Amino acid sequence: MRRLPALLMLMCVFGSPILAQDASPTADPLAEVRTLGATAQARLEAVQEAADKVERGVDRAFNLLGLFEAIGIFITVGAGVAALFGVSQLYSARNDTKKINEDLKKQADDLLRRFNEEIEQRKRDVENLREELMRAEQEQHKNTVNALIGSALLPIGERQYRNGDQEGAIATYQRALELDPNNPVFYQRLGYIFTQQNKFAQAEQYYERAIGLERDFAPAIAGLGFVYRRMGDGEQDKMRQSQLYNQAESHLLRALNLSERLLDEDGEPWWGVLGGLYRRRGQIDQAIYAYHKVTQIAPNSSYGFGNLALLYMKKNDREAMLKTYRHVERIAETEIRSKAGNFWGYADLIVARFALGKSEQALDNLPIAIGVAPTNAPYMLEGLRDTLVDLAQVVEDEKRLPIEQAIQELNRELAQRAAQTQLEQPEGEAS
Repeated sequence: MRRLPALLMLMCVFGSPILAQDASPTADPLAEVRTLGATAQARLEAVQEAADKVERGVDRAFNLLGLFEAIGIFITVGAGVAALFGVSQLYSARNDTKKINEDLKKQADDLLRRFNEEIEQRKRDVENLREELMRAEQEQHKNTVNALIGSALLPIGERQYRNGDQEGAIATYQRALELDPNNPVFYQRLGYIFTQQNKFAQAEQYYERAIGLERDFAPAIAGLGFVYRRMGDGEQDKMRQSQLYNQAESHLLRALNLSERLLDEDGEPWWGVLGGLYRRRGQIDQAIYAYHKVTQIAPNSSYGFGNLALLYMKKNDREAMLKTYRHVERIAETEIRSKAGNFWGYADLIVARFALGKSEQALDNLPIAIGVAPTNAPYMLEGLRDTLVDLAQVVEDEKRLPIEQAIQELNRELAQRAAQTQLEQPEGEAS
């Protein structure tokens, strides 16, 4: 059935000329018949060949059409499969996208939450810092004011000390410490007064605190050396005494290396304390050198010259001793006139007059010296007594008796003061 249309088409193509020829007249009917037969045969063969070609073409066409149908089916099936796969992938991708979106939203929410928390924390930190700065500023202002007030108390404490009111000076310096507890000067001043009162443990504590605040604070270092020397003076164990004297020397030398012209709270060079240490050790030449330094630094003070005079006598240089004591007498008289209640001026004047044979004048000056010496500072009277003991060992016999009389009077006064201090001391307090 599929070949019929193709045959009809061929017949139409090739049949039209034959019919046309049959209609035309011929001269030889038989020849024409043969000719026509041959022609028809040839054309039939041509038609047959053409039909075969057409059939082969149709077969190819149908084969191609089948292939196309197969390809179409394959494409259709493939497209369906692809479509199904695409739908599946699309659904999966949609789920994945949804999950990713949810994860991203969760992460974004988490980041936003953490960001907000961080902002709030930063706000709190800034507020805390602001409050801390305000407190620090207020505290600094308060500390500055307190430091200024504490510093203003220093000259008050100094006047109290110089006027013999040591307890008043202690109270003033302790009040200054309450206001400014990191000021080494207050500790150093208290250490010096407690040393005068023979309260060596307290003095040592205050000096060490001052040095802890200011490592190279020369006044405190020298003061601590003085404490060790005073402790050594009262030590009966020779080995322990030697250790204390060595500590004293080390501290005094360190302080004087830091400040060669360093003065104590009484305005005297610390070289004098070092000279006293060498004198106690029997190192006379070193002691003379130290007291010479005193006279160079404080040429208008009788302190250094008085000790030099005593050392000259120890070296059997009587002429130098008397010459120096005459110089001491002149300076000491000037000192007691220029400053009322100058105990050390009176002490040097008494020693010089005993050495020069002016015993009556010396004995007249003794009660004045005792009167101006603070009752709670035995060191002053002890220092005068010890100097007179040294002087009695080197002067002539006729000068010794009044000196010994003065020594006895000083011992009685010291004993009375010690008894009074014991009565006034709170129960259970260590001296």
